Amino acid sequence: MHVVDYAVRLLEEELLRHLEPEVKAILEVGSYIISSGGKRMRPVLSLLTCKALGGDERKVLPLAVGIEYIHVASLLHDDVVDGADRRRGRLSANLVFGNDLCVLTGDYMYAKALWLYSRYGDMKSIEIVSRAVMDMAQGQVLELKSIGDIIDQETYFSIIDRKTGVLFGASMAVGALMAGREDYERFYQMGLKVGRAFQLVDDALDYSGSEEKLGKPVGNDLREGKCTYPLISVIENLDTEAVKSSLRNSDTAWIREKVIQLGGVKKTYQMARMYIEEALKELRQLMGENNTKVLETLVLSVIERER
Repeated sequence: MHVVDYAVRLLEEELLRHLEPEVKAILEVGSYIISSGGKRMRPVLSLLTCKALGGDERKVLPLAVGIEYIHVASLLHDDVVDGADRRRGRLSANLVFGNDLCVLTGDYMYAKALWLYSRYGDMKSIEIVSRAVMDMAQGQVLELKSIGDIIDQETYFSIIDRKTGVLFGASMAVGALMAGREDYERFYQMGLKVGRAFQLVDDALDYSGSEEKLGKPVGNDLREGKCTYPLISVIENLDTEAVKSSLRNSDTAWIREKVIQLGGVKKTYQMARMYIEEALKELRQLMGENNTKVLETLVLSVIERER
């Protein structure tokens, strides 16, 4: 994984260098959330996809930075919407700096990402990330409208594809595009599956993870009234009216226990593995097995993580 570690170090240097706002407060908020860490999975996917396809990683680096800005901006906005108090093991930025400043810093980071794409990318890359940002916003609205309700599997995947999957898709598509591949949309679809798996694992960890490793309370999404795949996969074995009532009243400890007992977490990991296997199969078909080892390791880490 030394290649991945190198890519992360490269990104860490560039994330603060490119931020460069004229207003100090924006730098303070941006630096706070960027320095809180994170896996940098999306921009690293972009860098390694480009590199594996024979492209110049320096060409895609500022675009990978833009991908992470979009992700970080979405976290700032999400924490305001959700009223979160913890993010990556520390106080969330909205508690430290206030909602207004976090929303506006998020806006700045979205704009900065598009500025990077206008300067270092091309019209196709701008189209890819602009589409992703629009879909992400729609995914968040869909999720917000579903809070407190039991949703079906189709609705769940519609939400997570937009909320999470599209930025993974954009990451791989941009990497392929900057490497000169005309079939970048196939890489987008591959990344979408990786993103699906990533969110499925996130949702499983909300039931079975530990607060120490997650950096936030376990069962947080469930207490907020979010119906995710672990619950959906076993809902036929539960009293739906009781579940709805508990989701709306944040009385969810019993739901978490029952979902784990009924195998909901196990089923969620199985679903995540299925999407990772599909993505890896497509990756090998498009690139040949000899060129994919590092990228495969990164993709597999999606389902092996504990936070």
